[in-house]
Amino acid sequence: AVQRLLVVVQLLMGEIPDRSVFFGEGMQGELRPYLEIAQAVRRGDLAVFHETVGGHAERLRMDGTYTLISRLAHSVVKAGLRRLKTSYSRISLEDVASRLGLPSATSAEFVVAKAVRDGVIDATINHEGGYVQSHDLVDVYATVEPSEAFHRRIAYCLTTHNDAVRAMRYTPDAYKKQLEASRGLRRSREEKTDEEKAQEIEDELDDEDYEY
Repeated sequence: AVQRLLVVVQLLMGEIPDRSVFFGEGMQGELRPYLEIAQAVRRGDLAVFHETVGGHAERLRMDGTYTLISRLAHSVVKAGLRRLKTSYSRISLEDVASRLGLPSATSAEFVVAKAVRDGVIDATINHEGGYVQSHDLVDVYATVEPSEAFHRRIAYCLTTHNDAVRAMRYTPDAYKKQLEASRGLRRSREEKTDEEKAQEIEDELDDEDYEY
């Protein structure tokens, strides 16, 4: 039961479990329906996915995973769109609907628009022409963006350093104030010492008068 749930969670997270998971000791029969579902998700064909889930619906309900598996339809569509984008730089909405198992080009247009908005694929929909145009991948390291980001980080570090140095500087004539305060404290200690000496002399004179 735990292994079944792990497979379902991986699929919901957009990951395809490794094949070794399904062929472990004592797991081949137990996880057979989930292997077929994982293959349908990888293929990215919504019609095949629904057919596979329908064929194992009773078993999935017994396992308590039917509702979770039903939520994988969105992952199937995303996987299919990624594969189409990799294979075609330009593809009609009708072909998208046919390859993903969608009912119509209108449904395909809605699905593609949502995928573009969510950042699943980088493409543009030509509504008049009825096709999807993929954007070419740009090598960011061939542009000036890395050097600009590096420059911003260096500037930030230099600014932080300069602010720290300024914060460590003393205010003008601060050392004079500290020196005067130190002298005043020393002077008060010396005066206090003289008073103590005078008090001691007075006490000694009082003691001598008392003896006489």
